[in-house]
Amino acid sequence: MDIRIIGLLFISCLFFSCNRSGDDSQKNQVEISKDSSVRLEKGNIKHTVMFNLQYDSDSSEAKTFLQDGQRILSALPMVKNFEVFRQVSSKNGYQFYFSMIFEDQTAYQAYNEHPEHVRFVKERWEKEVTDFLEADFVNVE
Repeated sequence: MDIRIIGLLFISCLFFSCNRSGDDSQKNQVEISKDSSVRLEKGNIKHTVMFNLQYDSDSSEAKTFLQDGQRILSALPMVKNFEVFRQVSSKNGYQFYFSMIFEDQTAYQAYNEHPEHVRFVKERWEKEVTDFLEADFVNVE
């Protein structure tokens, strides 16, 4: 069979399966509203860190680390919208991701110097995180 015909058949099958009425897979899709994301206001900083732990990503130790990180860091008064994610793509070598928003540079500096943050870094992060990539963002104006 000619490769062009096979390609057309494949595309036709994809189109048909994606546009069938009553398809159960479409019932499970999540609609994401454009309003559901948190927008950074002028001056806000989005602090992000991707990291690996010395544990398997599905281990109880990893789960405890993530829960403790969220509990401790999100409780700090300058931290807004703390989020925790687990990597699912093989395109990225990091297992986990923390992100949070700070009102401004002053709040970010206060976070870095806060005793609970310093304690978490010293007692947990430095001992359990094997490598990480930190990045901080502001809106493009």
